Amino acid sequence: MAVNRTSKPRGKIIDIPTAPIIGAATAGAASAEVAFTAPTVGGPTFSYTALSNPGSVTATGTSSPITVTGLTAGTSYTFTVRGTNPSGNSEYSTASNSVVPTVATAFESIATVTVGTDNPTTITFSSIPSTYTHLQIRGIGRCGRTDGDNNYILRFNSDSASNYAFHRLNGTGSTVSATGSATQDRINVDFALSSPWIGTSNFAPLVLDILDYTNTNKFKTVRYLVGFDSNGGNRDRIALGSGLWRSTSAITSITLQADASQTLSQYTTLALYGIKSS
Repeated sequence: MAVNRTSKPRGKIIDIPTAPIIGAATAGAASAEVAFTAPTVGGPTFSYTALSNPGSVTATGTSSPITVTGLTAGTSYTFTVRGTNPSGNSEYSTASNSVVPTVATAFESIATVTVGTDNPTTITFSSIPSTYTHLQIRGIGRCGRTDGDNNYILRFNSDSASNYAFHRLNGTGSTVSATGSATQDRINVDFALSSPWIGTSNFAPLVLDILDYTNTNKFKTVRYLVGFDSNGGNRDRIALGSGLWRSTSAITSITLQADASQTLSQYTTLALYGIKSS
């Protein structure tokens, strides 16, 4: 008996891709970002694989750059990249530049501002990434005021309405005082920088935490610690404070301003950090 055989049409065969053109590798925390350019000849590329040397650690992606994780901090690496489609794999590219990943940490620098000879009245951190859990500002500073103490005015997202509250405890070594306000247009940070109290060459240190800054279900809270030594004067001080911003908006910018229209002295430095923790 005759058998009727019907053959299925064969799909179009595509070419194996050619090797990508390697770009720059950039070190990260126990990781590296590998850039490349897709080839302009050969078959289409559906995915790419980056390969480390040493260690043969791989990572895949559909476009440049590819982030390779799981690397060893302090080890020098180069990377190659190949493309893949249903017909197979390309050759690996030439090797990238050499990079050395850093130690993975939950505490990462975002930006640092140091005051120059222009003596501004404010320092602003803008376009703050939303990839962290909390923020911290560390710094040293002083202002040009010559007739008394000076505070920093702290505001978020350029909000100058009466949406803030603060409380602080001050200790001078001989006396203790407490101040606060439930309705303010700023958070007062007792960053006493003025030359009558700490001398013309002394700077006051500050550590300020901003908690859950991306949480859109709660108000934002602040806590800070500041202190200075007046070299035997009567204005030695340590202050512990807290603040509240009555907003559920995620914080995207932070402004610290010298109060009473004062300027910030040269070499005042503030550094913003992101904290990846629960």
